[in-house]
Amino acid sequence: MLILAATLAHGQEIKLMDHLSYPRLDSSYWQIDFETLNADYPNIANRRETCVYEETDSTRGRFCFNTSLGHVQMEAGIQKLWPEKLVGTWEVIEYGKFEIIDSLVLDSAVYHRRSRMLSDQKGDLGDIVFTDTQFKFKLQNIKEFPNKKKHYSILNGKYLTTRNMGAYCGATGIGLTEDGYLLIDDHTFRTLATDGRSLVTTTSIRRFILRKRANP
Repeated sequence: MLILAATLAHGQEIKLMDHLSYPRLDSSYWQIDFETLNADYPNIANRRETCVYEETDSTRGRFCFNTSLGHVQMEAGIQKLWPEKLVGTWEVIEYGKFEIIDSLVLDSAVYHRRSRMLSDQKGDLGDIVFTDTQFKFKLQNIKEFPNKKKHYSILNGKYLTTRNMGAYCGATGIGLTEDGYLLIDDHTFRTLATDGRSLVTTTSIRRFILRKRANP
């Protein structure tokens, strides 16, 4: 297996940074593992992708949002989801944002990885309600997402796309674990190269963890 995966053992309590896949910490695999993680780059889902490029005398960088790109991705094994599995009311049991930062120094055999939690909310956070064609946020204490209804489609069993100006787009990752947890991920991705000597990638993920309500 080319990619290191942080998965959740069956029956254990899920954590916000579970079910993620990472490149190996060996610089010789840096590029090939990144390409493997992003091999199914969905041009349709990324219609609204926006990347901003920055360059100085000593640095080059980019920042992408509304994107599926990332040096870290949701574990592929749980991304085989179709609308019929979504229909119902899902309780938000946790919501948060975290970053994974990988840095490489030229000619080094290994690179370094660190992660940091930016926010983590639990408790009474509300629901997301799915029909076979629409979903509606009914959230509490989560300000980033308005409580609106949207038409959606699942792309390749792994992306939650929403209708915008007559077309479906959006690179929001979605997956369902064996224990019945629904994960919804929103990415931003940043790279910074300095003087051809070092490269830093930062993947920021906003994640919902949900569980279907038995009696909505």
